Amino acid sequence: MDATRKLQVGWAQAFFSVLVLWGISNVFMTFNTQILEVNKIVFACATYTSCALCLLLYAGQGTLSKETLRSVDTWAYGIIMLLNYFITLNLFGTITASEASLLQRFSVIVSLLLSWIFLMRKPSKGQLIGALMISGGLLVVSKSLPNEVAMKVYILMFLAAIFQSLRIFVAELHRPHKKAAESNDITARCRVVGYVMFVIMILFLALVSIFSLIQYSVPAENRLGFFVDIHDFMHAPSVFMGMIMGVFIYAPIRYLEFSSSHIIKAENFLAVTALSFFSTIVWEWATLPATGLSLKELSTNDIIAGIVVTLGALVMSISKMRESSSTSITDNYLASDPQNLDAISDSREILANALEYFNGDEKRVAESLEVPQLVIKALLNDKDKVLAFKPEILKTVARNYRRKVAMSDALTGLANRAGFMTALKGAAYEADVYSILFIDLNKFKPVNDTYGHDASDAILKGVAERLTTLFPKRALTTRLGGDEFAILMLDSTKEQAKEHVSKIKKSLSEAFNVKGTDIEVGASVGISTYPEDGTNPEALLKLADEGMYEEKKKH
Repeated sequence: MDATRKLQVGWAQAFFSVLVLWGISNVFMTFNTQILEVNKIVFACATYTSCALCLLLYAGQGTLSKETLRSVDTWAYGIIMLLNYFITLNLFGTITASEASLLQRFSVIVSLLLSWIFLMRKPSKGQLIGALMISGGLLVVSKSLPNEVAMKVYILMFLAAIFQSLRIFVAELHRPHKKAAESNDITARCRVVGYVMFVIMILFLALVSIFSLIQYSVPAENRLGFFVDIHDFMHAPSVFMGMIMGVFIYAPIRYLEFSSSHIIKAENFLAVTALSFFSTIVWEWATLPATGLSLKELSTNDIIAGIVVTLGALVMSISKMRESSSTSITDNYLASDPQNLDAISDSREILANALEYFNGDEKRVAESLEVPQLVIKALLNDKDKVLAFKPEILKTVARNYRRKVAMSDALTGLANRAGFMTALKGAAYEADVYSILFIDLNKFKPVNDTYGHDASDAILKGVAERLTTLFPKRALTTRLGGDEFAILMLDSTKEQAKEHVSKIKKSLSEAFNVKGTDIEVGASVGISTYPEDGTNPEALLKLADEGMYEEKKKH
């Protein structure tokens, strides 16, 4: 799957997860707690257990099982998620559900800061504007909070934002899941997420058991909400509805959370989650006849704040999607890896030398290195110096750099002296016989003096074009420097080479039209042949040069 298609899938997963699954999840949990009055702890245990079993039964045995269970990332995700769960539970128990749902979106702001500070992902203008809009919506909600709970809510809001952001970042960077994602194996990804949820189930049951044991000797009226005993697990509605939640809602939500955050990055996934307030209202309204839930608790402030937060989330998401579509091409060529200093240095050095070689012409640099011009611009705009060509791309770019830049003539595009000498030294290994034609233009200096550098450059380009069309593929045409050219002809005897001399002279004696003016130059040609005239490459080139000068004396 190419980068563009992959990004489209990632964004689609995020929007589907939030607009459909999150909305249904919020309505389903509200219905169970308010209408059916299920035991929240038993409901959560059933949800986590059925979610883990569902994913693991689907995935079956296979790779990454032990690695996922042993991974620090898995346990970190589990601990962070449970801490986030209890903090969120406390937040929802302090203020209305709509207010708590909106204040949770503070995680979007926190995630943007964390990605900027720790992952060096500089936010775009669209993200900043969207973040300001979300901040405005949160401010509207904050102003309506009762004074007696305001400080507690602010602390809970901050902690919830920290832990929710950390959870999504861990999901994005989760190493076993990364391996599963790279294999494009859905069952492997389900297996990883299934074992993550299994760990969360174990941690949750352990915490609940510890809390319950501690409170067991306390009178029932003084016990906290986290107390459960074996009889609570006999409450069929709590267990059954929790299983439905785990299999049909929670499993796909967790799978898509890992998958989408890995593709579009955590802060962008969290920006999409800010649409959950809107999606919850829509699903609550759509399921009203079946659930009997009421929307009356929504205040005017909540509606205003919800609209502002939703618009801010859309601004952030759409701006990032547009940016992603333009950068998806570069993702095929570049990787952000601040620790890989060698690759970063090599990539920047190649680019700098190529730009100098082509006098800052980005288009010619892109063509020579055989990468899109967008990739060149991305490297040039990388002020943080974290981007480098991907390993397989760097090999191709380095080869093109050697062939088309380091060993190429900038003006004509022919091989330069270094490139010619490299080929000449290896010619004896490619052919039993080869010839060198050394070419010097006859009346070139007066052109430069009379018509200027632009005219002389135009003629040199014209000479290169004519020579290139005269010779077979196994001939290397070179500009050695100034008005000197050379041609290496593999499998060519001296007699065969002499047949080409007249063609060269005839072609180069024809006038070059430069801006409406016909300019004639002509050429002198010298020949040397391996092994007839020697075996040393430098000596053969010198011999052909001397032959050219002998002929030039005749003019």
